[in-house]
Amino acid sequence: MTGDAPLFLPDRLRPKTPGRRSHRGLVLLSVVPFMLIAVPLWRVEHVRVDGCPKLPPSAVASLQELVGQPAIGLDVGAIKERVQMWPGVGEVRVDFVLPGTLLVRAETAPTLGSVRVGRSWHGVGADGGLTGRLQILVEPVLEGFAAEGDRQRGLDAARRIHDAAGVPVAKVQRITPSDYLVEFIAAEGEAAVVVHVCPQGSAAERSWCAAFARGTIAQPWADLRWTDRIVIGGGV
Repeated sequence: MTGDAPLFLPDRLRPKTPGRRSHRGLVLLSVVPFMLIAVPLWRVEHVRVDGCPKLPPSAVASLQELVGQPAIGLDVGAIKERVQMWPGVGEVRVDFVLPGTLLVRAETAPTLGSVRVGRSWHGVGADGGLTGRLQILVEPVLEGFAAEGDRQRGLDAARRIHDAAGVPVAKVQRITPSDYLVEFIAAEGEAAVVVHVCPQGSAAERSWCAAFARGTIAQPWADLRWTDRIVIGGGV
């Protein structure tokens, strides 16, 4: 048997011989230089915004100012910030689609709670930002939380209690910067349970929630802000 490839082998299985070049490689080598030359010539010809109905028309119109900008110099981070600043807007993605379309996809931020602003109720997103006016309240209701960071910490406290105790939280009230009142109803027809927690949680909170989830806690009030004790009783 010689080292020559059998004639009955299909072309794709034959070993490549010296001097034989892939057509794909030739095409790629011819396209890449053209693309490198064309990049500086690409400009934004159209701006398309998809996905978020809460983005006001004025915000969409402001993005049209990007028409005519060179694609290679677009500040994607600045475009995202311009869109994300509006209430109700969540994740934003910016893509440049050849030959000249700037595509901005803006998702609606999920509403995880409610807060009163003036005479109306607004939704609160995971980052504490407002997601727009509400017709129906979304629990937990936040009280006494003015700043975004505080509202985020209030939602974090509600999520901790929900996950550890296994109950949906109805209200979180900021009494002081280190004292959050959390209220929930364990079962339909039962009285509300009120616990006081600190923003960052505590050993007492974790122990109490574990006992509540097991059904071994009967008191409707507890102060769980401490590391070395749980205060239970009638409350104030």
